[in-house]
Amino acid sequence: MISSRRRASVACSLDDSFEYVADWKNYENFMPMFLNIEPMSLVQYGPGTSLALVISLGRLEVRTTLEVTDFQKNKKITIKATKGVGLRATWEFKDMGNKVLITLDFDLDLPAGLAFREDQKESFEKELDDSAVRSLELLKWVLESKTGKKGPY
Repeated sequence: MISSRRRASVACSLDDSFEYVADWKNYENFMPMFLNIEPMSLVQYGPGTSLALVISLGRLEVRTTLEVTDFQKNKKITIKATKGVGLRATWEFKDMGNKVLITLDFDLDLPAGLAFREDQKESFEKELDDSAVRSLELLKWVLESKTGKKGPY
């Protein structure tokens, strides 16, 4: 399993940051490895939301299904794969006054059947860790660029 834990201090409100991540339509804006996201459930906000998507893993594209498994308003959102590649991503939000501390925990099990040499596995792990870092940097950029603007992102 590949795991990454990253934090960022973001100059925006707690509610804005949480709501942006809670809206699956924004995932492609800050999760570059998530492609072609489509809802699979009638529920499209919070627990019970189910999404079909393609995850870009290096040169591979793998279909998977994600579900929102933990949803605590303005505190925590967890999405977890129910089919396909084993993935779990958790965003935690902590109000720091005029900023929000966002923590991203990202775990990925390599797809079954993929065989890697040790050097290939290390390279793949680094690429996925870099992707988690980019995701949090993109989220920070999007949220801070929208600070002070009214309306949807």
